Amino acid sequence: MLRFVPEKTQCFVVMDLEWNQHASRTNHEIPHEIIEIGAVKLDRDLRILDERQYIIKPVVYPVLDKHIREVTGIDPEELEAGLSFARAFTQFVKWCGEDACLCTWGRDDYPVLLRNTRYYKMDLPLDPPLNVQMVYSHLLTDKPLQQVGLSTAMERLGMDMDLPAHRALNDALYTARVLQRLEGAVSAATEETAQALRKFLNEEALAAQSDTRSVPTTYTNYDDVLGNARMVAVRCPVCGGETAMTLPWFDAGHGRFMALCDCPQHGTSFAQMHFKRLYNNKLVMHQRAYLATPERVADVMARRNAARKTLPRAARKAVRAETGETK
Repeated sequence: MLRFVPEKTQCFVVMDLEWNQHASRTNHEIPHEIIEIGAVKLDRDLRILDERQYIIKPVVYPVLDKHIREVTGIDPEELEAGLSFARAFTQFVKWCGEDACLCTWGRDDYPVLLRNTRYYKMDLPLDPPLNVQMVYSHLLTDKPLQQVGLSTAMERLGMDMDLPAHRALNDALYTARVLQRLEGAVSAATEETAQALRKFLNEEALAAQSDTRSVPTTYTNYDDVLGNARMVAVRCPVCGGETAMTLPWFDAGHGRFMALCDCPQHGTSFAQMHFKRLYNNKLVMHQRAYLATPERVADVMARRNAARKTLPRAARKAVRAETGETK
């Protein structure tokens, strides 16, 4: 069994999702509506035991997006005969069973699953997944943080793609096959490498459980949004309660903003924020927050110090005057 997963793990469930959306009329509570869950179950020795596919009838975005249809090959008639999300997800969780280690390729699927379950007011009893993509990158490339595509990884491993891509079950099967091939690399990794990977995966698990918000605004200027303290306030990702800003929002570059905030009960969280502009020039604020490790706090502080040094002279002077610094 892979050495960095919990000892209680009884099986691995490799999951892949497909979802529908609407480019111009987005429901910000559920920007992506799941229409297919594909999953493969493996035992502790990574032998494939079973597979499942759940087709879900969309209700938030009932019309299948043209691009989604072209990429996945999903037919609208197929969706029309699908299950409700609640029924499909309930069946999926029951099939997973207890002490299953969820696995995905990349970090996108679990947050979408989390948002869908919250939208339908359902519990998500599955812990954040093992990100197989990052295991591959850490152990088999010289760029540990590189997000390698599944097809690229399979090609580099000399594996054939004998199933149509971009269907949830097929991609789950491909990910399961890559996971099997990674077992040897995991066993051969030094303890130093394994520790670094565990540390990174722990951070990934925290990020996967982010509290996320997408809020349409009436503003067209970033500064106006940032000046609205109530709008840019951060909720605790654990309890949803109010937090106090310990490091206010700052521009970390490329229109990405960062902050640190404290919950009296659950400690420090790391928050990120960016904006997207609608057709009418109004901004939509996208924000997420998750519990911060000491390493994350140190990284954000370093980024803030670097950002301050690159401020225009007038802005740096204003900051020094505000904080009482002499230089």
